[in-house]
Amino acid sequence: MVADDSQYRVAWGLEPAQWRPVGRLGAVRERAVFAWRLDAAAPRDDVALRARRAYDRLGELGVAVAADATPERIEVTLPLARVEVALRALAEWAILPDAVAVGDAPADQLRTLRRDIAGWRGRVALEIGGYHESDPVAELRARAGLRE
Repeated sequence: MVADDSQYRVAWGLEPAQWRPVGRLGAVRERAVFAWRLDAAAPRDDVALRARRAYDRLGELGVAVAADATPERIEVTLPLARVEVALRALAEWAILPDAVAVGDAPADQLRTLRRDIAGWRGRVALEIGGYHESDPVAELRARAGLRE
């Protein structure tokens, strides 16, 4: 193994910054984030590998996805409407996320999402609110008073 862990992760493609977006997520308004937590219980490389396998699997299914990492977790963003299908596909490979986070979503989609996640009996947590992806173009248009 390489002395520097970050070089090791880059060499094996385990850094989310290396993962190219799949599909056109830009046109999708309602989004969900699958999150794999980075904590002391599981080595970072193991978590990164699970997230990478999930990212690749969702891309194979034709789900538009993008990835990012924070100090606390690895995130995969996908359309809110594809969460149920994505969870079923990832469960087949035993790579379910630790949590599904959503920002602002219509009430009917939140009800559906709660029902879908309840089926996993506590294996996947639901985080509502607190996740808001900022769109710099939308913010600029709002400040300038322009419509989309």
